[in-house]
Formats: sequence, structure tokens, C-alpha cells
Amino acid sequence: MISRRGKYTVRVLYQDTDQAKVVHHASYFRYLEAARLELWREHGFSYDAFEKETGLGLPVAEAQMRYRSGARFDDLLDVETWADVATRASVWFAATVRRGETVLVESRVRLACASFADGSIRRIPTALLDACLEPGHGV
Repeated sequence: MISRRGKYTVRVLYQDTDQAKVVHHASYFRYLEAARLELWREHGFSYDAFEKETGLGLPVAEAQMRYRSGARFDDLLDVETWADVATRASVWFAATVRRGETVLVESRVRLACASFADGSIRRIPTALLDACLEPGHGV
């Protein structure tokens, strides 16, 4: 499996920080989600259209975060993300958050494919895999 990689840049807003102006740990999850959405968008996959057309969603089923160093208010961060492991019903996305060359956070998030109607687990759509993987390297 050869993954496409996406890079998303975000400036830390005051609302993302705690009283010491250090990024609150939960804010990183928003950065990771934005990076995934941009990766998909770059490769022709609209998550909004996917939900509306299929009645399916991609809820977070599991998350792993390793915080190595803190970001602060007004820092410019680069979030690099890629599909790490893909199965029929879920995809693991790995990501690294950096400030310049300094790695701040390493993460893995597993998204499952589920029906909004009944919560049942469904197969990951080919269109999503195509947005995550280089041509000819699907599941």
C-alpha cells in the first residue's frame, strides 16, 4: 500500500490554547481532522457529498496520540497525514504535527465506515480509498 500524503498548515488561535497559551491537547484532534479533509479534497473526494449521497459516515473508532512538545498561541503548524493501514471497514490515518522541523505530536486515528441509519459497519467506499492511496495500491 502506497499512501498519498497531505500537508495542512494551521496557525494556532487563542481559542485553541489554555491559560498558559499552550495548545490544549484536544485542539490537535481538530487539526488532524482538517488535514484529513484537505487530503481527500485534494484528491477529488468530498466528505460532505459522501455523507449526503450514501448515508454513511466515518466516525473515529480509535485514537492514539503522543505529545512530544507543546505548541503555543500564534505558532504556525504543519500537519502531515496519510493512510497507514486500510481494511474493508476502517482506515488508520497517521499524522505528524510540526512547528518548523520540531515534531510536536505523532498520532494514529482509525476511522470506521458506518451507516447513519442503524450504526452498522459498512465497507470503505472505493472513492475514499482512491483519495488516500496511489493508483494501483488499493486494499
